Amino acid sequence: MQNSAFNIQHGDNHVVFQITRPHRLNAITSEILDGLTACIEELEQDSGNKGLIIIGEGERAFCAGTDLFERDTLTDEEVHAKTDRARDLIVRIHKAPFISIAALNGLAFGGGLEFALACTFRIAAPHVECSLPEVKIGLIPAYAGTQLLPAVVGSSRALDMMLTGRAVGTEEAMQMGLINRIASDDKTLIDQAIEYLESITQYSKVAINGIRQSAAAAGPQLSEQGLKVEREYVIEVGKSEDATEGVAAFREKRAAKFKHR
Repeated sequence: MQNSAFNIQHGDNHVVFQITRPHRLNAITSEILDGLTACIEELEQDSGNKGLIIIGEGERAFCAGTDLFERDTLTDEEVHAKTDRARDLIVRIHKAPFISIAALNGLAFGGGLEFALACTFRIAAPHVECSLPEVKIGLIPAYAGTQLLPAVVGSSRALDMMLTGRAVGTEEAMQMGLINRIASDDKTLIDQAIEYLESITQYSKVAINGIRQSAAAAGPQLSEQGLKVEREYVIEVGKSEDATEGVAAFREKRAAKFKHR
């Protein structure tokens, strides 16, 4: 699917959602929210183990946040509705039953970084900068950034970024855990993102989701509640067809053929 604001490409084990507004630094419009919503709905219904990659067009920007030019054309009620919709979509990506990767091809500012934070993982080109600069114009992050950034990098680092509005480069972003990988120069960013995604989705979706849910239940310290959740998933995943296939394949020294059930 393709239009002037975005392009959706389907692979065997992935879907690529590309924002195609480089002249506006790939800023977020209602049209982009429409397209991304449709993409997510499709993946939520997928019985296999496809994942999502979000990337921007060009090298300048992954996404510079909400389109302030569009904002000027909206009423206050429409602005609030768009904000609520974008926030709900970000939470939906964050909780989705599929792996998502933000391939940061350029700057990720404001809502753009918030969409990246919603993804399971982030891989960035070496020249990328990340920022939540809303404080500089008298605003605060509106698309769940105040919740997602502390969860990813910790409260102190998140407040440092949000209260100064400063941008961090890839090396610092890597050190603080804001991004997971820095792309190399020997392959395209999208190819590296696909390889990253497929290094995970080659395995059982049942096991992947069990690990994700168990990890989500972990706190800053070992807890009985977290261990209880892990035990429940150990039993549930262990009963799956994929677990039976995986153990059999290991014994027979062959590649497992997972059916994601």
